[in-house]
Amino acid sequence: MIGRAINRSLLLRFGILMMPIAACLAAGGSTSSAPITAGPSTPSDPHPDDEDGLARMIDAHCLDCHGSRRAVGGVDLESVAGDPRDPGIDPELLLRLRDRLRARDMPPVDATLTPEEAAEFNPRAEEYEAAIEEAGRILSERSMDAGVPAVTIRRIGRRELRRTLVDLFGEIEGLDVELAGLPADDVGHGFDHLGEVLSTSPLHVEKMIDLAEYIARRVVIDPEVPLAETRTFPHERFRGGQARPGGVQLNRRGEVFVVGQLPRPGRYRVEFDLAGQQAGDEPVRFGLRIDRGTVLEVDVPEPRLDPATHSVEFESSDSSVRIGAVFLNDYYQRTGPDGRPADRNALVADIRLIGPLDPGEPTAFQRSLDARMTTADRRRGTALAARDLLERCWGRRIGSDEAMEVADRLIATAEVVSDAGGRPSRMEIQKALVLYALISPEFLYRVERAREDAEVAEDGSVPLDGHSIARRLASFLRGGPPDERLMNAARRGLLDDEDGILRETRRLLGTDAPRALAERFAVQWLHIDGIEGLEPDPARFGEIDPGTLADMREETVRAFTEIVEKDRPITELFSSSRTWLSRRLAEHYGWDPDELGLPERGFRRIDLGSRGVPQAGLGILRHASVLMSTSNPTRTSPVKRGKWVLESLLDSPPPPPPPGVDQLPSAADDADEAQSLRAMLEAHRADPDCAACHLRMDALGFSMEPLDAAGRWRMPDGGGDIDAAGLLPDGTVIDGPFDLRDMLVRDPALLRSFAKHLMVFALGRGPEWRDEPLIDEIQRGLMERPTVARAVEIIVRSDAFRRRPSILVDS
Repeated sequence: MIGRAINRSLLLRFGILMMPIAACLAAGGSTSSAPITAGPSTPSDPHPDDEDGLARMIDAHCLDCHGSRRAVGGVDLESVAGDPRDPGIDPELLLRLRDRLRARDMPPVDATLTPEEAAEFNPRAEEYEAAIEEAGRILSERSMDAGVPAVTIRRIGRRELRRTLVDLFGEIEGLDVELAGLPADDVGHGFDHLGEVLSTSPLHVEKMIDLAEYIARRVVIDPEVPLAETRTFPHERFRGGQARPGGVQLNRRGEVFVVGQLPRPGRYRVEFDLAGQQAGDEPVRFGLRIDRGTVLEVDVPEPRLDPATHSVEFESSDSSVRIGAVFLNDYYQRTGPDGRPADRNALVADIRLIGPLDPGEPTAFQRSLDARMTTADRRRGTALAARDLLERCWGRRIGSDEAMEVADRLIATAEVVSDAGGRPSRMEIQKALVLYALISPEFLYRVERAREDAEVAEDGSVPLDGHSIARRLASFLRGGPPDERLMNAARRGLLDDEDGILRETRRLLGTDAPRALAERFAVQWLHIDGIEGLEPDPARFGEIDPGTLADMREETVRAFTEIVEKDRPITELFSSSRTWLSRRLAEHYGWDPDELGLPERGFRRIDLGSRGVPQAGLGILRHASVLMSTSNPTRTSPVKRGKWVLESLLDSPPPPPPPGVDQLPSAADDADEAQSLRAMLEAHRADPDCAACHLRMDALGFSMEPLDAAGRWRMPDGGGDIDAAGLLPDGTVIDGPFDLRDMLVRDPALLRSFAKHLMVFALGRGPEWRDEPLIDEIQRGLMERPTVARAVEIIVRSDAFRRRPSILVDS
């Protein structure tokens, strides 16, 4: 055995960590639905039979490479082998160790061993299980005295900001455009709302002030003064023509158009900056269109570098308008008067939408403020309005004295800027109130307070007060501020115990929480949030437009929403035959929308299993949103798809590739070149630095090859079948998406991964070793009842959700 150990050490030193593929093939492989994680991901057993499994595993199999004399990668396990319960051992090391054991990639397999030698030398399944169980127990024991991790004070992110503003003020025209001007939110652990990644720059503060001013103008309206906003459409929003410096050019008869949103019915003006490349005996001529109807024809003699402005006005009662400019008189002569080609082309430099031009009606929000401020005592009326808005904006109780102080401040501020020379109007005070509410740190950041009667527990934690719990619940389940019932529960002290929290949680899950969780949690967990920004290769997928991409996202959002609403098992997300389709999306998949009975507009729930669809029963594994997000612009990517399975579904992300590793070239999306891609990946895995990760990742990715880069079934009718088979490191054969589905729904790692991702999303911070007992508890609950509601209830009852470190208690 000494010789074998030396040989293994040499292999490890040079990174030759190949799995014994030949041994697996010699044994005939396996087609059973073994866990993809190659090891148990079940929660730790609180009643162990083996108290020394971890130390024995390390002593027997790990110290050759991770001992005090030789610590590969800087990892020294000598102290863990001596006494894993030593309080001086970093718990993060124990967590990493347990995760590697779970994934079965430690200790690495010696590819030079025969099957018989491997069976003798490699750890047995019961050794792995004993070591994993003991590591979990030690982490649980140490977490009991460690207290709950702190949550970094959290700035409100763009996604939650939008929902909050709409809840507070109603729909606001142009809000998405204004929000797009904010600096992008960073992403950590897959989510864009974690406190540790939401930094605040001076630019961010400046943009938030601009946004608050914009909202104040939009929600507090003087009915006697038109509120005409000017919106200039960026060139990338133009449809038709060809992008050129200074605008979009039409080289032949055709149209450039945009679609603009209208805040309310009324009168509007559109301004077109137009020019042309002149040729022939007449100038460039445009037809200016509103909603496909030409309302004005104009001659445009101006040259390309000197566009002129032409405008039209219109009235509309719709929420949007289609604005177009049509090039009417194309002209071309091979030989013009000067002997060169004479070519008349048109240029649309800019399009602006201005309005509404007529005075507007007070908003519903404004009328609610008016109702509070009708009292003859201006100061008291302002205090009532301020108290109502600030409690909703800041998510805490506002006392009478504080409300009066705010009222004095608002009136004094409004007097300074008043157009009436020191006597501010009610609307000026209302605008000042909106600004005050939105630029306060209490709105921009979630400030969480301990209960007034809080006692510090032995672990150093204190309970959050009801309003802080309400904000956590609303942020988690609604993606916005607490609704009135949640605020009332906080005021009455009903959120100070588990029963009250569970009552409100179940109520929210019965309202709009399922859709909110789908739009905020699911799309980020599944990595489809960027689907609408994808640019598939137009030569291969030219029929895929922004509307189709939006429908792809909506299909997955509705699938997850239904799982939550109907309290269905999470595994159905990956095995259901039911889906939601629009006509456009059905046509994309190659299905007849009339045969499916789809409406002209909107979505309908369809059972694909009763329609003979070959990919029925795959759930989101066949959704175009997933398959396009894990493909390249021109072809499928088994590597990206395998990485997605490992990272999103199994919480076993592969490490980044070593420096200097070549990327795979692009390849076409047909059977022959899919085989070529397989050959390239096999050559790629021949590199020892790449083999350890790609063995599992490639096998998982190739199982999805029957589905093309746009999410369509592409198994050819004759000849050149897609090879969707792969060999997992444990020798299991996986052949096609249905094998992948079966493995996923049986693998306990799927439920554990969901538990961990949902916990991170709910708590708004990255995971720590102290969270392992909570993840274990969620997983145990899901193994009993595998529904989203079950996981949510365990999370909101936990100390991690209801408490915080006492060091943050306000003095």
